[in-house]
Amino acid sequence: MLGGPNEGAARARRPVAPRPTGFPGLEEKSLSVIRRGSPWCAGAVASRLLWPLSLVLALAACSSATNRGVTGSVGVSTGVVLSTPGSVTQIQVGTTIVVSASVTADVNNAGVTWICTCSSSPGTGTLSDITATTVTFNAPASVNGAVDAIITATSVVNSAAAASVTLVSLGSPVMNTVQLFPANVNVPYAATITVSGGEEDFTWATAPGSGPLPPGIILNGSTTAVTSISGTPTATGSYSFTLQATDALSRVATQTISMVVNAEDTCLLIGRFSFIVTGFRGGGPATHAGSISIDEFGNITGEQDYKDGHRTTAHEALTSGTCINRQTNSGQVTLNAPSGTTLYNFSVTPPDSTGSINSARLQLIGSGSDSASGQLARQDASAIPTAPPAGNFAFGLLTVANQEPYTVHTGSAGRFSSDGSGTISAGLVDSNASPALTAAPLSGTLSAPDSLGRGTANFTAGSHTSNLVYYIVNAAKMYLMDIGAFVNPPTPRSTGFLTPQAGNLADGTFDNGALAVSPSILSLWGAVGNGVDPITEMSLGRLYNGNAAAGSLDAVLDISDRDVDSAGLAYTTQPYTVASSGRGTLTLTTVGLSRSFVFYLDGTSSGYVIEPGSDAGNAGMLEAQYTPGTGIYTDTLQGFFVGGTQYAQVPGPIVLTPSLLLSFGVLSSNFTNGQFAFDPTSGRGFGSITATGVPTSAAVLYQVTPLKMDLMNFGTITTDGTISWLIQN
Repeated sequence: MLGGPNEGAARARRPVAPRPTGFPGLEEKSLSVIRRGSPWCAGAVASRLLWPLSLVLALAACSSATNRGVTGSVGVSTGVVLSTPGSVTQIQVGTTIVVSASVTADVNNAGVTWICTCSSSPGTGTLSDITATTVTFNAPASVNGAVDAIITATSVVNSAAAASVTLVSLGSPVMNTVQLFPANVNVPYAATITVSGGEEDFTWATAPGSGPLPPGIILNGSTTAVTSISGTPTATGSYSFTLQATDALSRVATQTISMVVNAEDTCLLIGRFSFIVTGFRGGGPATHAGSISIDEFGNITGEQDYKDGHRTTAHEALTSGTCINRQTNSGQVTLNAPSGTTLYNFSVTPPDSTGSINSARLQLIGSGSDSASGQLARQDASAIPTAPPAGNFAFGLLTVANQEPYTVHTGSAGRFSSDGSGTISAGLVDSNASPALTAAPLSGTLSAPDSLGRGTANFTAGSHTSNLVYYIVNAAKMYLMDIGAFVNPPTPRSTGFLTPQAGNLADGTFDNGALAVSPSILSLWGAVGNGVDPITEMSLGRLYNGNAAAGSLDAVLDISDRDVDSAGLAYTTQPYTVASSGRGTLTLTTVGLSRSFVFYLDGTSSGYVIEPGSDAGNAGMLEAQYTPGTGIYTDTLQGFFVGGTQYAQVPGPIVLTPSLLLSFGVLSSNFTNGQFAFDPTSGRGFGSITATGVPTSAAVLYQVTPLKMDLMNFGTITTDGTISWLIQN
């Protein structure tokens, strides 16, 4: 069986995401949020890292309203403490603030060296009066809204000790773009409205000449840069209204907002969707995939494939199903079939420019031993062929086998060609299952998909055979799932993606440039079934500075290896190769640690990865990372994200977060809250995070695109590490 992927006086304030009512059974655990002068203020947070840096960061501290005689930490690490008068981290334009640093065990008072992202981001401020222990930050003279700069102090005597603080310069107020989800009559609704910049106190109101808010919805009172509209709508219709915020200097920011209120039983999800879910049910690995159609009244039809440690149910038609909305952007899907009923909580991503909602995160509702999560995406019916899929394809699978006495984790990646007849040719596969496969010939067949986009894929390589099902999402993606018949012991759960190979080809074949054109985010999942918690081994990192001619690149890797964590491991000039088939190899070596990988590209800097010989069965993905037009990755992304655990490796905890907002390094929501110091050259943010049901832990966040972020919680002594995808579509 194949294995597989898988910164003067000011009030500190942070815009926060809407705080919807949590799902039943989920307890909100937020990150040290306190009131100090201004209503919203995220407190300093300690991050845990055991090796090699042992950093503890407080990346964004609170301020008082008066800034009198108070000195507090605004950035902390082992051996380095940063402070500002009044613990202020936000200042008005045209003002200055002094940041002070103290270093523990600095016998000769060598102090620190200072670095500011403002040097690479013009208009965000400057540094002056630099000494070994202090620096003056000069806010820019004029700003629309707000900008920030990250100041980092590194100990002269110990370069591993460093602290960072984000200083925000507040200019004339600007209303932030509002993304409103459709509302439903008689369903509770809330949306956050925020302003960047400005001087508190604020006055919020509907603007003169504005249309009314929908009946049942009110504008909540606030004197800060954050307010909300909320209530329970009582009438359907399309509404347009204009809100305004006036700051203490009588500067006004306005925005006209459109809002649709649908009938009570109108589902947020309307149309055809493919989905795939992985996790655990009844104590064993489980997976679920399907294609469904949802009408405006929430009625569901479709088909599914389901597998857990007790049964395999292949190609089953749904007898019925329902979709109901329970709050602003969340609800519940029920799928009924002859073999049983499955229930999922869902949270949808923001609507596109046409008002369509195209994707959602799913979380299984079940008993204490049931924990699974996944994704649902709008299906493009025009991408469903009448014959077996034709072309060149790459695939990746993550596998969890319910083998006694412990689970076994493996992965595989490969590629093949198909002429449309259903016969696979030129196939290759690598797997760290047992026995392992290395560039092994792969043969098999593909069936033509049915009208709902479901087909089968049978793979054989050596003594490995897999019976798989695929569900077409669109022309660029298919979900892939093992549906091997139930035996004792059960065949493994195995899920992943099947994608066309395309992009940056030389003479019709891949070359080294396919990995060198753009940076790539590397995600690896794995676990060691040793019976001692935690067992997960996760890695999240970035490949960059690829040199196609020399076959070398640089990398940074963050590793959550059970209860021993490594952050920011740097690799330079590492060797890699890419063959014409898209199969490549990569070796990362640093500080006596060497790891080797095999990957199969499906396009420029994207594809599937395994780590041969890994006792954790490490496998995963490469995702091409965008390059900002300015060349600088900011620590603020517009709009709300929906987050959830991706490829759960252990039964729990698994997280679904209906709405997150990234603003000046603060990731805020009802369920997942964190603070990060971002590297503007890489889009990597390091800090700490708390999620519902999970202790506060060190975490790392990579911006993949402006619409997607990958988040990894480092493991603790008692809690496994996890990787979550935060998405907007």
